[in-house]
Amino acid sequence: MTQLKQWQLIDESVTYQTPVFNVLDRRCLSPKDGREKTFACLQSPEWVNVLAVTAEGKFLLVDQFRHGSRDFCLEIPGGVVEPGQSLEETARRELMEETGYSAARLELLCSFKPNPALFSNRVHTFLAYEAAPTGQTDFDENEEMSLSLATIDELKAMILDGRIDHALMVAAISFYLLKNR
Repeated sequence: MTQLKQWQLIDESVTYQTPVFNVLDRRCLSPKDGREKTFACLQSPEWVNVLAVTAEGKFLLVDQFRHGSRDFCLEIPGGVVEPGQSLEETARRELMEETGYSAARLELLCSFKPNPALFSNRVHTFLAYEAAPTGQTDFDENEEMSLSLATIDELKAMILDGRIDHALMVAAISFYLLKNR
């Protein structure tokens, strides 16, 4: 356990708002020397990702353009938890919206902080069992995705050769691999 002390929060204010996150300025005092410093933080709702596997043992992946990297990104389905929605409801919704699949059963696989230096939220990854196509995709107005299926060995190879290079996806898949050794 750490012997360090937290920085004291003096004040925080929203300096910029987007549909996905708010930028906060947090004025804090150092516990070591009392100096004041302002930190920029991103306040975001919880996120959910879904590592979905079919009855045949294939994992669902979506490929989409990401504006931050200006490139396509191979990911597992996921998105923001809407107000009033549970984590599991969000997982089921995002799986259907982005893939047209539903799952017989969901299990929380892991929860972690996506980037605690900047973000205030957590990402929760669900394992979706026996995923099967049961409906139509329903992308958000700014989404366009393609769906592919991969075996566990193909997922490992995609991480190792850089085809899957989104850190949150690598973390979720790695957690699955560690848990299911």
